[in-house]
Amino acid sequence: MTRAQRFRLPAVLAAAALLLMFGSAAVLLTDRGGPAAHVADEPAENSANTELEQALQVLRQNNLNATFLTAGTQQAAAGAGQLSDGARQLATGLGQARDGSGQLAGGASELADGIVQVDTGAQELRAGMNEFNGGIVQLGDGAVQISAGVDELVGLLLPLKEAAAPFSPQVADALAQLEELRGGSAELAFQLGNPNSDFRVGAAQLQDGTVQLSDGTQQLRAGGFELRDGAIELRDGLVLLTNGSGELVLGTDQLADGAGQIEQNASKLTDSVNNVVRSSPRESRGGVDPAATEVVLAQPANELTPATAMALTGMGAGMTLLGSALVVAFSRRRTQ
Repeated sequence: MTRAQRFRLPAVLAAAALLLMFGSAAVLLTDRGGPAAHVADEPAENSANTELEQALQVLRQNNLNATFLTAGTQQAAAGAGQLSDGARQLATGLGQARDGSGQLAGGASELADGIVQVDTGAQELRAGMNEFNGGIVQLGDGAVQISAGVDELVGLLLPLKEAAAPFSPQVADALAQLEELRGGSAELAFQLGNPNSDFRVGAAQLQDGTVQLSDGTQQLRAGGFELRDGAIELRDGLVLLTNGSGELVLGTDQLADGAGQIEQNASKLTDSVNNVVRSSPRESRGGVDPAATEVVLAQPANELTPATAMALTGMGAGMTLLGSALVVAFSRRRTQ
């Protein structure tokens, strides 16, 4: 709601109050009172009738303004009640959101802790794969040396196999097994020592996978921390919003109470103006009664004439209306 919309009702109330007070002041200024006059004095009678007509005209105008004021305050009171109900619903919804954000913050914290553990394991796996690959290289170098030694040994003992076969079958079998060992050692040396072997290629791919896993868990860890921090900020913000909605409910309740009081005062003001208009001589008799005019004009100067009484009533009503406008304006200023 804009500032102009918030203060539209107080402005209307203040304008109606000023109009009522200015009209009443004009009647008071034109009512000079004075000593008693005889009813047969036609100029004095015409002057009294003119003043009475002016007072009635002002009262009729004020009666119309009071009617509009009553209708406006009724709408304002209804709107204030709806605003109060909406504020209560908003406070309830924010309370539920606050509770949910608390659970979300707790879950985000647990998720961040779990991501930290996963990242720690990924970093350890990465370090282990680096050591494993380093060990494979060293093992490959040793396997190559063993394979070369086996080849050399087999080359030296192979002539003995043919010579010992007729005399010692056990020696011949041992030499045959040693020859088979040469083939196995050569294959082991190839798999461990050659970077293009299936084993070394697979180990390199596994190492690259652990590096990617480690980098991914690092990013996931950073995202988990951001998610946790965001959930905590959301929870704290909803706590503040919930507290503010509680204050908003209190303010709208006060506004609704004030609007109800203004509505009652406006209704009383309308009834008072209607009673004054109906009780005036011209309204009650359809014209000015000579006897009533004579009594009014024969009153002492220190007593109130009907015009003065009606003007004072209008002045008091205007002051009451102006005070109500100030109360509404102050209430809306507090709820900004």
